[in-house]
Amino acid sequence: MAEISKPSSRTFWKTTGAEHEGFTDIDQVTSTGQPSMISDTDASTIFPALPSSGTITKGDIYSYNGGMVQVIQTHERTIYAPEETPALFSVYRANNEGAAWIENEKVIGGDVRTHVSKMWICIQSHTTLEGWEPDKTPALWKEKIIVVETPVWKQPTGAHDAYNIGDKVHFPTINDPIYESLINANVWSPTAYPAGWRKL
Repeated sequence: MAEISKPSSRTFWKTTGAEHEGFTDIDQVTSTGQPSMISDTDASTIFPALPSSGTITKGDIYSYNGGMVQVIQTHERTIYAPEETPALFSVYRANNEGAAWIENEKVIGGDVRTHVSKMWICIQSHTTLEGWEPDKTPALWKEKIIVVETPVWKQPTGAHDAYNIGDKVHFPTINDPIYESLINANVWSPTAYPAGWRKL
């Protein structure tokens, strides 16, 4: 009997005994242990590389840049990349968290892409299009907020662990305020040298 498992990353797969292929996303259930199925997180181990010339047929699947592309319509292969020709290809990239946002990629809820120096989480599965960039489509993307814990101030023992301009610390007092260092090589506490710190 086949084992049921959930992959920890996007997995590309193909059955060898029937015309059936595709990919499985993180935490989706798939069956494994089938003798006719091959799978990997790298599509190049399963599908042939996208050719640089010749006729390619609608429905064909090729590996491309660590992911896969599916041919939308039969055509003569051109010099243009699949992501530049949305009428010809659907692009499925490996789920590399924080990869740059590109046009014509099939994304699903939970995919994380980088656009205009910010990280965005896909909240609705779709194919990316020009004009549908994450910062313009709040129904499709939400900004990923990265929370950085502010450490508690600790007495530096030397230059190697001194605070520098912009470093932030909690200073253990009644209100546990956060301070930002205004100088480099700051080895003094906010109470010992208040001019070296700004209370936030």
